[in-house]
Amino acid sequence: MCLSPEVDFVAGTAIAGVGVATLMAVRRPRDLVIGALPLGFGLHQITEGFVWLGLRGQVSPALGDAARDAYVIYAQAILPMLVPIGFALLERDARRRRWLWPFVVLGVLTGLFLLWQVTHWPILAEERAHCVAYTTHTPYAIPSATAYVLAVCAPALLSSRRHLRTFGIVNVVGLAFAATLQEEEFTSVWCLYAAVMSVLILAHFRRERAGPDEVDPPGPTPTAGDGAAGRPRGGGPSITPSSPT
Repeated sequence: MCLSPEVDFVAGTAIAGVGVATLMAVRRPRDLVIGALPLGFGLHQITEGFVWLGLRGQVSPALGDAARDAYVIYAQAILPMLVPIGFALLERDARRRRWLWPFVVLGVLTGLFLLWQVTHWPILAEERAHCVAYTTHTPYAIPSATAYVLAVCAPALLSSRRHLRTFGIVNVVGLAFAATLQEEEFTSVWCLYAAVMSVLILAHFRRERAGPDEVDPPGPTPTAGDGAAGRPRGGGPSITPSSPT
């Protein structure tokens, strides 16, 4: 993240607090993956605070290196697997859930590929103009970056829940902004933005507790034109109660 380790620690602590509140608002076990995202983002920012301190020699090299590697592995390898799986589990509309499974497959394949490359080649980090810049060895950079963006953004955009679609939209905006920066600064800037925007996930779960969130309308329902009320649509005989005699 830009600015300083102090800002990372403060922002990370605040976002982690949002994460705890989000987990407390979760009602279904299958929603825990998405419900845990804000807490994960908060801890992620705190981890980058230790990356800063390691680069400045204020913590041991071992701690600084471990924080750097953990930060990049979570951002580049774990998130593309976690996000589509979480949205597929959370989605209640069966039709939309089917749309999400291809992105689950894409995210798992992308995450495993990026996990391989960040664990087999050195990860470098340096302080640059009030920002931590990360350098990794990424073969097939453009295809893997495209797959990453689809895996982490498309599931939210396809959600039947309004707040979660908004989360997807603002993440796309954040990605577009981060893409205008140097490639090495992309991970740091976008992860901070996504962390701050994860407050929308808390809004979703609080809205769920208060009442069902706004969803897209379901498919067409039978109308009077489909047949008289109480008459079988298959054309079977109707039973009319006889008058008392």
